[in-house]
Amino acid sequence: MPSAGEYLAAYHIGGDTFRKVNESFVEANKSKRSVLEAAAGDIATTDTPGLLPIPVLGPVFQDINYIRPFISAIGARAYPDGGTSKTFIRPTITTHTEVAEQTGGLEFGAAAARTMVIAANSVAKKTFAGQVSLSVQDIDFTSPAAMQQVLQDLMGQFMIVTDNFAVDAQVTASTTIGQWDGTAEDLILFLYGAARDISNGTNLFPTHILMGADAWAKLGSTVDADKRPLFPMVGTPGLGGYNTLGAGNVTNWSTTNPLGLQIIVDSNVAAKTMVVFHAPASEYYEQIRGLMSVENPGTLSRTFSYYGYSSFFQAKATLAQKITYA
Repeated sequence: MPSAGEYLAAYHIGGDTFRKVNESFVEANKSKRSVLEAAAGDIATTDTPGLLPIPVLGPVFQDINYIRPFISAIGARAYPDGGTSKTFIRPTITTHTEVAEQTGGLEFGAAAARTMVIAANSVAKKTFAGQVSLSVQDIDFTSPAAMQQVLQDLMGQFMIVTDNFAVDAQVTASTTIGQWDGTAEDLILFLYGAARDISNGTNLFPTHILMGADAWAKLGSTVDADKRPLFPMVGTPGLGGYNTLGAGNVTNWSTTNPLGLQIIVDSNVAAKTMVVFHAPASEYYEQIRGLMSVENPGTLSRTFSYYGYSSFFQAKATLAQKITYA
């Protein structure tokens, strides 16, 4: 291979001198070519798929947020028997004792008497479980590891289905108060009506309002007669002093607090349904047993299962008031 100086000098001289130097340059260049460079025609990446790596960027995007809004709000309680029986008893008072003015208002008059009756409510345990089988190749060869992704999803699905069970049980155990017509005035009437029915005869107050994303959106977009948001964002310019019975924010469920109620937005709630309730009367019990696995040598696979027990108990039906809307 002639040097750059030799090549330029030969080019300046010209004639046979440059021809010979140029031929030497071409021959030397050919001897250093790779197989691909020597191939005929144009070569694109579509012609060499076997030489192109295909990277997998992990982790896998998760399109579901595995949370349990309703269960997180009321809390998961441990079974009183340590999980050793199929059912357990949850006692509630159905008839209270009585105190009244002494009969006739006289000495030795009869005192009021009434026997306390305590109901023995039997609460059953429900089993929730799911399983999946993975080949040994799927476990050994995949990256990110398929086993980890699948098991995380299995546990997440357990969270969703148990939350759905608790939500359905709460809605079913609630007392229907009526149908909201969609106006701001009617909404306030129903919220106070629910609070009235909860407090009447109990001196207890509602603590939460449970709803789906559709009801949350309708609630947050409700306006008054002057088209002002019933639940504006705190500090909204031009709305100071108006409609301050709660605040709203589309980036956060918990900031919408109608009349002071703590909101629970849960996708497991049936459409067009809201439940105003006294949280201590809504009891969810749970015992998570976790993962089980077994190897299947005959099929070179492994089967995994995830399971647990759940129960729901509503102590008093009137302490949960259901509102629907068209």
